[in-house]
Amino acid sequence: MSFCQAHVLMEMCTSPSAHERHIMKKVRLGRTNLHVTRWGLGGIPLSTVMGGTTEEVIAQLVHAALDYGINFIDTSRVYMDSETNIGQALKGRRHECIIASKSYKRTRDDVLADIEESLNQLQTDWIDIHQVHALYPHEVQSFMGKGGGMEAFRKARDEGMIKFIGLTSHHVSVMVELIKTGEFDTVMFPFNVIEREPEQELIPLAASLDVGTIVMKPLAGGAIRNIKTAFKFFNNYQVDVILNGVSNLPEFHENIRCAARDAHLTPEELRAFEQEVACLGKEFCRRCSYCMPCPNDLHIPDMIHLFWHMVKDYSYENMPPEKRNMGESLMIWLQACEECGKCEEKCPYHLPTINRKKELMEKFSR
Repeated sequence: MSFCQAHVLMEMCTSPSAHERHIMKKVRLGRTNLHVTRWGLGGIPLSTVMGGTTEEVIAQLVHAALDYGINFIDTSRVYMDSETNIGQALKGRRHECIIASKSYKRTRDDVLADIEESLNQLQTDWIDIHQVHALYPHEVQSFMGKGGGMEAFRKARDEGMIKFIGLTSHHVSVMVELIKTGEFDTVMFPFNVIEREPEQELIPLAASLDVGTIVMKPLAGGAIRNIKTAFKFFNNYQVDVILNGVSNLPEFHENIRCAARDAHLTPEELRAFEQEVACLGKEFCRRCSYCMPCPNDLHIPDMIHLFWHMVKDYSYENMPPEKRNMGESLMIWLQACEECGKCEEKCPYHLPTINRKKELMEKFSR
C-alpha cells in the first residue's frame, strides 16, 4: 500500500493484443507541426541510477514503446545515464522516434556544451525538442538576457542541432510569462488531479498561442494508484502529450492499456476521484529524484519522504512491527545526514526534508 490506506488499488490491465498495437492516438504538438503520440515515454526510469533498473530492461522498454507505436521519448542531461541508454536502444530506430531532452544549465556556453553532450550520448545528429529544464522565477532575467542560456538555444536551432525550443518549470507564473514571448514552441508542466494549477491560465493560454503542451507527473510520481481514472482525467483537457514513466514491461503494458481510452470523466467521477486522493494532500514526494545524489548516499525519496508518509500517523508504540523494524534499520542512514540542505534547495516542491528526517530520528531513537 502507498502513502494512504484509503487509496484504491491499481486496476490490473492485461498486455495489449497484436490488434491493439500501432493504434496509439497521434496529436499535433502545437506549432512544431510534429505529430506525436498522446502518450510518451518518460526518461527518469530509463536511467540505471534514477530508475534503479538495468540497461537490458531499459532497452526492452524503448523497443516495446516503439513497437506499440509510441513515438515520443523525453529525457534530460540530469537524468544520469538516461540519454546514454536511450541512444543505445535507438540504434537503427532513430527515425521512428521524436526525442525531447533538456539542459539544466543557465549560461550560453554551458547550455551549448550540454547540447553537444546530449547529441553524443543520444548518438544522433539532431534533437527534435530541446528544453530549458526546471526554470525558477529568479533565473528568468539572466537566462533570457545577454550571455544567458536562451542565446545557446537559438544558436543550436539555427545551426540544426535542435529543431524546436521547449520550456519546463514547476512554476506556472514562469511558464505563463515566457510562452508569451514567442520564443518557446512547447511547454512542459506537472499536472494531475492533485496539481491543478495549470488548468486556469496556462493550458488555455498555450492553446491560444499554439504552443505544444507536455504533461509530466500524471500520476504524481506514483502516489496516484488508480491509473485508469488518472489517465481518463486527461481526456477532459486540451493537452497534447502525457509522459508515462515506467520501470518494467508489465508496468508498461498495464499503463498503456489503461491510457489508450478516449472516455471523459463525468462530474460525478471527478468528484469521487478528488475525494479518493484528498488524503494525500500536496506535500508529498513525487520521486523525481531531483534531490539526488545525496553526499552521504541516502536515497532521499524512499528513505525519508516515502517512509515518513508511511509512519507519520503512528506513534512508536502502536506502529505495525514491520514498519518499526524498517525505521530502526534506517537509523544508521538517517544519522549519516549532515543537514547540508542541498536536497531542499533542489526540490521543486520545497519539501521539508531535514525536518522530516528529524521527526523520523526522534520516533525511532529508542
